[in-house]
Amino acid sequence: MKKEMILRQQGFKGNSYTFRRLLFGDAKENAKVYEEALSRSINVRDETQAVPRIVPFIHKTIEKYGDKSFFWAGLRPKVLIMDPELTKTVLVKHTSFLRNFSVTNHIVKELITGLPRTEGEEWYKRRVIMNPAFHVENLKQMIPVFQKSSDDVLNQWKKLISEDGSCTVDVYPYFEYATSKVISETLFASDYSKDKRLYDLIKEMVTMARLTTRIADLPGSKYLPTETNQKSRKITNEQRKIVGMLIREREKAIREGKVLQDNLLDLLLKSELKRDYGEEEILGQVKLFFFAGYETTRNLLVWTLVLLGTYQDWQERARQEAFRVFENRKADYQGLNQLKVLSMIMNEVLRLYPPVVELSRLVEEETQLGEYIIPADTQLMVPIVMIHRDPRYWGEDANEFNPNRFAEGVPKSTKGHLIYYPFGWGPRSCIGQNYALLEAKLVLVDILRNFSFEISPTYRHAPVVMFTLEPQYGAPLILRNLE
Repeated sequence: MKKEMILRQQGFKGNSYTFRRLLFGDAKENAKVYEEALSRSINVRDETQAVPRIVPFIHKTIEKYGDKSFFWAGLRPKVLIMDPELTKTVLVKHTSFLRNFSVTNHIVKELITGLPRTEGEEWYKRRVIMNPAFHVENLKQMIPVFQKSSDDVLNQWKKLISEDGSCTVDVYPYFEYATSKVISETLFASDYSKDKRLYDLIKEMVTMARLTTRIADLPGSKYLPTETNQKSRKITNEQRKIVGMLIREREKAIREGKVLQDNLLDLLLKSELKRDYGEEEILGQVKLFFFAGYETTRNLLVWTLVLLGTYQDWQERARQEAFRVFENRKADYQGLNQLKVLSMIMNEVLRLYPPVVELSRLVEEETQLGEYIIPADTQLMVPIVMIHRDPRYWGEDANEFNPNRFAEGVPKSTKGHLIYYPFGWGPRSCIGQNYALLEAKLVLVDILRNFSFEISPTYRHAPVVMFTLEPQYGAPLILRNLE
């Protein structure tokens, strides 16, 4: 195969594309390795076990072939990019290295809609329209909604406290509820009770996507009358009805002058997008933020509590800081920006457990990348979770929870290398990054000032990529009331 020959001549190594891999590539071996990895939990204090569980096939490939390696996704090679300078080029030159979802599993395409599916000027146009929804002044206006949601969760937990002042709670579903509710209210000025069915449908699609990404998506396979395809179409149609109803109700409110402030949905509807591209465009953008918006914040909160429940000294340091900055008053924007210790902790959590564990880009035509020639129709994969834990850049404690590494900020900790990008990097970094961090920080401050907590004996440490990185068996914690 010509692409394989070009890669090997430049020192890249990987499995040979043989008749055995025809059409399916390394999918069968990939699925087997994942099944083995997910069959066992790991020790939360032994982070060296994390990468082999989170990205087992990528880990195995690099372990076998080294940093300059590749594997096969059907007929297309996936080249692993481990060098920070090459990563920078890939993420900055987004017109040459594309986030092209035409090569993605058709179930995944129903989840990743809207902004990430566009390139070039089309992407830029949409980003400009949406940016105002995430400006600082808008985020400040969202704090009361964040606070209300946080109060709701904490009040539910307090009701569970027994006479001895403690209770065991799986915090995962509570954060799922809270972050979903916040997305509905802040970005779409919608009622969560009306949107709940949409979130449930999205969760079903995520489960289906995780199962189907382990196998090859053959040309035309989405048209086959399989049970998965039939279920996917049914879910997609129901999602369209729910989001379509939301759009029509908001358009009516806009016409009647009942919309007083611009949230994300209003910005989309008042833009030229619907006029130029039709309702399907708005549907795609809305579905994206319903899906991606709550998952990122939910998982950041869960992993932070898991690690602070394990490392009690850092929990106490964060608690003392929260009381020092806010005493007993509600959190505000200015105070949240003063939380140095909590920021260090959150940066370290995102280093070890980034929401997205890898970034993929497509090279449509033969392209120069540093000293290498990348053949046409090749995918490049940046394994974020591995680079975030690479001892060459982070030191011998790269797999340990050590927020002190961020004591002087991210630039100092990375020593100028592009080795930390939990929300992506460059012009196409996550538009909702500051939104997620602000909400998570407020909720964590409230929890720290109301409860102490530790990992429950029933907790099983099992990070898994469903779509984002989440705990496979939930996150049961023992909460103790501080009052």
